[in-house]
Amino acid sequence: MNREELSAFLKGGLRNGLGALREGIAEAHFERVDEAYFEAIEIGVSNTISALHDANVKDDEIIRVMNKYWGIPFAEAEDRLLIEKSESVKASLCHYLKLQGYSEQEIRRFMIHNNVGSKISNNKELWKLKNNPEKLMKAVEENK
Repeated sequence: MNREELSAFLKGGLRNGLGALREGIAEAHFERVDEAYFEAIEIGVSNTISALHDANVKDDEIIRVMNKYWGIPFAEAEDRLLIEKSESVKASLCHYLKLQGYSEQEIRRFMIHNNVGSKISNNKELWKLKNNPEKLMKAVEENK
């Protein structure tokens, strides 16, 4: 192989290498864009369910709206609503404890010691106390 052939070979390899590098960078960029897009969709869905639940919209209407406007199947919308109901009760209790002067560590300790997550998830009667966190606190403490 003479000098010109070697030079042409190296230039071609460099071009191919740079092209592959460019393609790899573009692919990684588009993957990140896709991840951000789907994460934003998930946040929008969660915020919509939270807002509708917080506004005391009826369950059937929340499920219908989530299906119609977000394209979420009815069964998935039901599951997401149940999660939101449970999480909103826990958040209400945490907020109440914070306003009562509990530190973040004391709140975590209270939630763990009283097995609050499990109790709220398994006892739908506790959901009714969301707007009365003082009674909710007493109920989870007594329900050992």
